[in-house]
Amino acid sequence: MGYHERFIEKGSGPAVLFSHGTLMDSTMFDPQLDHLTERGYRAIAYNSRVLTGEPAPHSLGDLVEDCRALLDDLGIGRCVLAGMSVGGFMALEFALAYPERLNGMILIAATSKDYTAEEREAYHRQFDKLDIDGMVPRDFAEWVAPFCFGEATIARNKSLVEHWVDRWATTVPARAVLYQGRSWLDKEDVTGRLAAVRVPSLVIHGEEDVPLPIERAAAMADALPDATFAPVAHAGHSVNLEQPAIVNAAIARFLGRLDLS
Repeated sequence: MGYHERFIEKGSGPAVLFSHGTLMDSTMFDPQLDHLTERGYRAIAYNSRVLTGEPAPHSLGDLVEDCRALLDDLGIGRCVLAGMSVGGFMALEFALAYPERLNGMILIAATSKDYTAEEREAYHRQFDKLDIDGMVPRDFAEWVAPFCFGEATIARNKSLVEHWVDRWATTVPARAVLYQGRSWLDKEDVTGRLAAVRVPSLVIHGEEDVPLPIERAAAMADALPDATFAPVAHAGHSVNLEQPAIVNAAIARFLGRLDLS
């Protein structure tokens, strides 16, 4: 079974809900939750189903329904939904399925495009190694770190990288990551549907993102009807952890222009 609580909740006020990426967990948003709590928001970060129960196959659609169910359970009618990586892929699907539940959307290290055949083959080959009992093998955790963090962070903030490598190898079941990966590796390109998104969006992306080159995020921002694009220098895929002050400031500016009454 998973070792993680269902969610972390701090503060009161308009709700901002965070959904994490593959390998990560709700604690990846600690810098954002603390920042928003101090500014009068109800900040919540929740854990994927594979971290709170027995890992099992699931789809992005399943993750959308998990998000909706959590909002219902917490009595939240509308929120600003923030998703990182697979959390962002889910958020896009959520915005299309349940626009009436959102005041805004924050997409962190995400893209609306599908993956190329070469990318899918390469990632499947690596993720398929995780069909094993126990936690993520340390060699896998060390292999994936340069995909999760940018070159600047790896060079200048080794303690952050080491913290997450250790966390993956000690608290994340291998099959949890396997099924997380399979939920998005073969996802559809939804760029052509983005014109239907009804809420303002903030697109945050690290300039050193390896798995999702920043050009893909820029194209997504261009396709969204009301999007603010916030590129972040010296940051990779885990941009909100690598440059928290810059990301927090961008989120605060975005929230400040929304009608959250």
